Amino acid sequence: MKISKLSRVYINQVLNENKSLNLGPEQLHYLQNVMRLKEGRQLRVFNETDGEFIATINNFTKKEVVIDITKLNKKPLKEAPLTLLISIIKPDKLFDAINMAVQIGVTEIIPIIAERSQSKIINLERLAKIIIEAAEQSERLSIPKYNSPVVLEKFLCSSNHEMIIYANESEPDQNQMFKIKTFPNNLAYLVGPEGGFSEPELEVLKESSKTCSVSLGSNVLRAETAVAVGLAHIQLMREKCRL
Repeated sequence: MKISKLSRVYINQVLNENKSLNLGPEQLHYLQNVMRLKEGRQLRVFNETDGEFIATINNFTKKEVVIDITKLNKKPLKEAPLTLLISIIKPDKLFDAINMAVQIGVTEIIPIIAERSQSKIINLERLAKIIIEAAEQSERLSIPKYNSPVVLEKFLCSSNHEMIIYANESEPDQNQMFKIKTFPNNLAYLVGPEGGFSEPELEVLKESSKTCSVSLGSNVLRAETAVAVGLAHIQLMREKCRL
């Protein structure tokens, strides 16, 4: 079987060649019952620190699975920091947006409580699972960090980001991402809730020295669509600046 076809699992343990690991009940269930793997089958295991390795399933027990790591497949990569600041929306849409954001390459996710947010809480356990699943599926080595929700104004006061780009429906169409001349290394992208930011929030954003308002075009986008469109633009513009 081609290496690219092997099941891929995030392991939050030190990975080395010629090492055996005992994996707990959750990974036992995933490998045995979801992926239907048998003893002797190969898989890929990875984390952001050590890289990706080929491993073989040694043994299943009732409580754990033992794997033998055989060889390094990919060395760890250094990624440019990119934080997604996403206002809390309906859970299914929120997690769809985060799934796409992880695939596109964000390194940190911070849920934002805005005036028009539909909730002030988020299921962090489910969030963690969505992030790992998206990283596994998209062949990433790193797992983005995530934080508890924070009120927008509080975040702006404490943020250490060099630039915060935010999608603004009231911005003229010509003020799109390509108008930005430089993209600093420590960058964040902010998307508001359904219905957009309130007038007081827009004033606070406008007054900050770190923020940059952009239009995503003439069409009104759903929040989860705005996440994918904006992040894709940022990654493309960053790549263009490197050339």
